[in-house]
Amino acid sequence: MLKNTVLESIKTQQAAKSFTRRGLLKSVAAVAGASAVFPLFSSPSFASSGELEVFAWQGYFSLEMIAEFKKDTGIAITFTDFETNAEALLNLKASKAQGFDLVFPSATSLSNWYVADDLLQPIDESRLVLDEIHPSILKKSNDLGTIYRGQRYALPFSWGAEGISFDSTVRDYKPGEVSWADQWSSENEGFVATRPHSALTSMALMLDGTGERLNSAYVNEDLAREVFGEALLFAIEHKSYVRQFWNDVEGLTSAFTLNNCVVGQSWDGVAIDLWKSSKSKFKFLAPKEGALAWLDTMVVPAGAENVDQAYELINWLSSVKGGGMFMAHTGHNSVVNRAKEGLDLASRDRFDFAFNGGEAIEKLYWWKPEPKWFQELRELYVRKYKAA
Repeated sequence: MLKNTVLESIKTQQAAKSFTRRGLLKSVAAVAGASAVFPLFSSPSFASSGELEVFAWQGYFSLEMIAEFKKDTGIAITFTDFETNAEALLNLKASKAQGFDLVFPSATSLSNWYVADDLLQPIDESRLVLDEIHPSILKKSNDLGTIYRGQRYALPFSWGAEGISFDSTVRDYKPGEVSWADQWSSENEGFVATRPHSALTSMALMLDGTGERLNSAYVNEDLAREVFGEALLFAIEHKSYVRQFWNDVEGLTSAFTLNNCVVGQSWDGVAIDLWKSSKSKFKFLAPKEGALAWLDTMVVPAGAENVDQAYELINWLSSVKGGGMFMAHTGHNSVVNRAKEGLDLASRDRFDFAFNGGEAIEKLYWWKPEPKWFQELRELYVRKYKAA
C-alpha cells in the first residue's frame, strides 16, 4: 500500500497545481478519457517478474500501447500518472525510490533528482537499442542533464516545441524561411499572440541569431541581465503589436479562433489541433533560428524491482513502432527518427511542414536546466514586460 498512500499524500499537498504544458493533453481527443480509464491499471501491489510499474505524465500511455507492448513482450504495465515534475520527484523521495520501475521526468528537472541522493540508478547503455533515436537529439541530451558525473542516468524520450502559428489565408510563411522576427513585421501590428513567459526568450534568441549569448547567460548573471534587458527593450517597443497574451491552451486557442490573431508564438501540440480543426487555415512552423524545445526522459529508480522489464519498455518506446504509437496517441513528438511513420498521411504531412522535413530538428533551441537565480531574473523581466 506504500505507493497509493504516498500518492494520496502528495495530491493533498498539491491542492493548487501550477499550469504546465501538459495541460494541452486534456485538449487532445485521444486523451480525453485518461483520468477515467487509467485507474484500471493502478494496483497496490508491486510488480512481479511479468509486470512493470510505470510512473509517467498524464495521458502518456494509451490502452492500445499497453496492450501492444504486452503482446510483443509478455509484460503487463501497471500505470500511474503525475501532472508535474515536482509531484513525481516528491513521490520518489517519499517512497525512497521504491514502487516504480520506470519514470518520465523532464530534462530540465533532472538536476533536482540528482541532488536528492540515491533516487536513480545509472542507465546500463549496453542494454539499450538506440539505432532509431534521432542522433542530434541524443547528442544534445547529453548537455541537458542526462549525463551526471560521467554516467548516463536518463535517456531522451519525447519532445515538443514553441514556434510560430499563423493564419495561412493572410500570411504565406514557408518552412526553413520563417523567422521569429516575421511576427514583429509592420503588417502584423495589432494581430500578434504571444506567451510572456517565453516571449522574451524567443526575442533573445532572435536578437542573438545563434543562441550562443543566450546559452552563456544561463551561467553568467551579468550577461543574463544584459540579454534579457535587450529583449525587454525590443518587447516594449513592439508591445502595440500584441493583440493577446496567452498562458494556457484555452488562451492560445481563443487568440486565433475568437480574437482574430494572425500570427504568434505557440505550442506545437495546440497548433496542430488548430490546424486540423480549422481545415488548414492555421498552420505552425519552427523558426529558422530554432524553435524553443522541451525534452522528457526515461529514468530507472534506484529501488526498481523489475529492471529487466524496464529496459524492455525503454527499447520498445525507442523503436519505430513504440515511438510511432506514442506520437499518434499524445500529439507530442517522439525522439525516434522514423516515428512519424506511425502517423496517418495528413499528420505526417503536417509534421514535415512544421519541421521542414525534419531539418528544423537539428536547430531546436532546447530549454535548459535553470538555476534559481536565472528563473527569478527572467520572471522579473517578464513582469516588467507585462506591466509596460
